[in-house]
Amino acid sequence: MKYVAENPGPRNYPYWLDPDELKKYGPLDDIEEIVTALEQSERPGPILAFLREAVCAFFNSIRANSALLYRHFASEVVRDGDVVITFNYDVSLDRELRKTGKWEISDGYGFDLGIPGMGRSATRLLKLHGSTNWMDSVFDGLQGNKSQQGDGNSLGARPVILPQEFEFLEYHNIRDPRFKGGGMARSGSMILPGRRKRFYVSTSINPHEREEFWTRLWTEAEEALKQANEIVVVGYSFAPADENARSLVFDTSNRNVLLTICCGQDTHRVAREFVQCGFSDVRSDFKRFEDWLAAQCLQDAGGAGAAFRVSA
Repeated sequence: MKYVAENPGPRNYPYWLDPDELKKYGPLDDIEEIVTALEQSERPGPILAFLREAVCAFFNSIRANSALLYRHFASEVVRDGDVVITFNYDVSLDRELRKTGKWEISDGYGFDLGIPGMGRSATRLLKLHGSTNWMDSVFDGLQGNKSQQGDGNSLGARPVILPQEFEFLEYHNIRDPRFKGGGMARSGSMILPGRRKRFYVSTSINPHEREEFWTRLWTEAEEALKQANEIVVVGYSFAPADENARSLVFDTSNRNVLLTICCGQDTHRVAREFVQCGFSDVRSDFKRFEDWLAAQCLQDAGGAGAAFRVSA
């Protein structure tokens, strides 16, 4: 996020962000402050929409690069029945999981796309802040025929996935049946990193659009953590401002689960917090994801039913 703010690209870029304009809302090295101020502003203008698009464009520009660690994680650690819970927007892990045959787009994101004849996913990838390949189909792509949108939801009940995103994940000749073209947006499908995250969109039709979708997705993650026999926390610092994430994991009733913390310089702090919350089997042997991953590959570990949180 900081990179996007400090490297806005050329002025003729479709979603160009003026760094001087962003500075009005906070320092460029504190993107959470900028997003928070923008979301509280009465007139944020198009900046939030442009910020979402710029973030997605950045990740799309690098997603063809090698994702070797994710490849090893997907092929050698993840097992059928596992749940990966992530706050990352990018689709690098999605693609590696797809290549192994352990994950399918049909319902692998935690919601059913309704693709005829497509089987269920053996694993789930729950992206609790959204994904670069999720979009909102405004008025179901009806291009102005708003009278047909009778459910009080202008953005649709779930995100849609564009044809080119199916191609990137190597699904050829398969498409999202909800995609009909027309107006597209991201406001309901991507939660920016503000300090007071709102999992809904206020529109003239419904002040809490897409809230039911996000509630179901977070509830699915909560249930996965309750049922897990192993939880691995990777790269997430559990900052005090992330109330939803902290509550999701720290408040789970599954306190006797084997819990491994691998969060860089925050590893021991995060481990202590879990111990203070009553978790009885907390391990913090590795600070780096690649070190933990190497150990798992050597031990051929990672039993079915584990819930992994992978977030850089």
